Amino acid sequence: MRTQIRITNAASTLVALVLLTSCASTTPQHGGAPGQTPAAAEVKAGPTAAATPPAAVQNALLPPLRVSLPAAATSEPRFDVRVHDAPASQFFMSLVAGTPYNMMVNPDVKGNISLSLKDVTIEEVLNATRDVYGYEYRKTPEGFEVLPSQLRTRIFQVNYLDITRRGKSETQVSSGQITQNPNSYQGGSSINGPTTIANGGNASSLASSRIETDTDSNVWKDLSNALRAIVGNKDGRSVVISPDTGVVVVRAMPQELRQVQDFLETVQGSLHRQVILEAKILEVELDHGFQSGINWAALGQVGANKSLLFGQTGGGTLLNGTGTSNIAGNTGVLDPNALNQVANTAVSAFGGAFSLAANLHDFNAFIELLKTQGTVHVLSSPRVATVNNQQAIIKVGTDEFFVTNVSSTTVTGTTTTTTPNITLTPFFSGIALDVTPQIDSHGNVTLHIHPTVSNVQDQTKTITVGGQQQTLPLALSTVRESDSVIYAHSGQVVVIGGLMQTTHNQNVAGTPLLSDIPGIGYLFRNNKTSSVKSELVILLRPVVVTGNDTWRQALEESQQRIGALDQGSQDTATRLITNLNGGTLSGP
Repeated sequence: MRTQIRITNAASTLVALVLLTSCASTTPQHGGAPGQTPAAAEVKAGPTAAATPPAAVQNALLPPLRVSLPAAATSEPRFDVRVHDAPASQFFMSLVAGTPYNMMVNPDVKGNISLSLKDVTIEEVLNATRDVYGYEYRKTPEGFEVLPSQLRTRIFQVNYLDITRRGKSETQVSSGQITQNPNSYQGGSSINGPTTIANGGNASSLASSRIETDTDSNVWKDLSNALRAIVGNKDGRSVVISPDTGVVVVRAMPQELRQVQDFLETVQGSLHRQVILEAKILEVELDHGFQSGINWAALGQVGANKSLLFGQTGGGTLLNGTGTSNIAGNTGVLDPNALNQVANTAVSAFGGAFSLAANLHDFNAFIELLKTQGTVHVLSSPRVATVNNQQAIIKVGTDEFFVTNVSSTTVTGTTTTTTPNITLTPFFSGIALDVTPQIDSHGNVTLHIHPTVSNVQDQTKTITVGGQQQTLPLALSTVRESDSVIYAHSGQVVVIGGLMQTTHNQNVAGTPLLSDIPGIGYLFRNNKTSSVKSELVILLRPVVVTGNDTWRQALEESQQRIGALDQGSQDTATRLITNLNGGTLSGP
């Protein structure tokens, strides 16, 4: 066996210091320029002597500026190492020869080492031997401690909630149900759901489109499975996890412990990524209003000096808050030569009134059209923060109960008693936004988005069951929703649109009794038909949290939103931002 260890230390290789003593020619004390007398030299040198300032002036002067340069950082000694088949303990002890470091080698360190490294430090050499030969080391205040390549136990800290979250998002387009045996009526009836009636037989669903998204988040269970896959259970290896305390104890080989450490650092870095989701749910409404009616005035000659005028006009609300007509008490002149309607009978808004004047002589008619412009409504503007791969739900609305099942129980005895059984089910009416983000290391976000806007109203259905008509109050639900997966950068605005809806409204106003006359009743009616087309637009902006600056910006934006609130609320938001600037986030 031949061992060759050559250590060249830059600090120990010193260039010999040569003290140079130069022979300086001594100038005569009163010497001057050649040809100059000593007296002349003394006169010329006299003005160069500085006069000592008075003591008061010296005390008033600032003390001299003393600038001390920072001490240069001590560089790590670098050297070349070349060994072949050297005993491990001897190799490690020789590394610190001529350096200010200490080395402690465990007695169980066995084996030989062969390597060739240039321009390296002691710690770099120890890292190389750890990666290649498995000799673990620790840096302590006393120096370096080399450990043998054998089973070791290490404790890791993982900070995460001890919870299990399950989420489900579903979007379905159903075509209804059909009954396979419609004639197998066995008595009794039941109503399942707002639109399905089962009266015997077996019902099966028609083909439909359906998307189901399930999330099941159990971090500690997944972490346990992954660590056991890395370490295994052979030769005394083991993994112990305590979710309540966030402690993970692993017993494995040094190389496997390093893999566990890298895995846990990567997992925690991914779990703790956070995103702020700011959403705006808008409804762009385009109203096409159309009001039609025959506004006419008919004049008739009844006889000499007798005339009659009556007409139908579209107008506003006929009755005011007191229940009386706005035109009550108005008078008019029945003059055949200057025929006018009763004053103030032609109002501007929808409703209309019937008026009577004089002279049947002429006929005028016109059609009134009304068209309104589109408007934009902000339905909701929520903001929520969630961590990586955790589902967040924003829900704004109300839950109202509707009848979804009606059945009866008949008890026969001395008397027959029938007891109805009614099942009530809550229906949500409002806005719901379901978002699940996945954040990568570059700040990009993959989002699963499921927005829903629903409106539930009462609807009365009359059905015939067993030859008897039954009127049931059911729920009529109008839903606009989408389910999609998108990819966006931090701060990028994502637009989801195209959820259209058209609503038709028709209002009829007319003169009592006269508007109900068959045939000619249309002459005394005013119809208003409106078609409202609306589009649901969702704006979503994910912002990845990178530090306190992101939270401070979010608080500043929130402060701007509450600018219209009272001063106390503004002061609270200001204190929050001030505390955040100081490094803490606290309440008032």
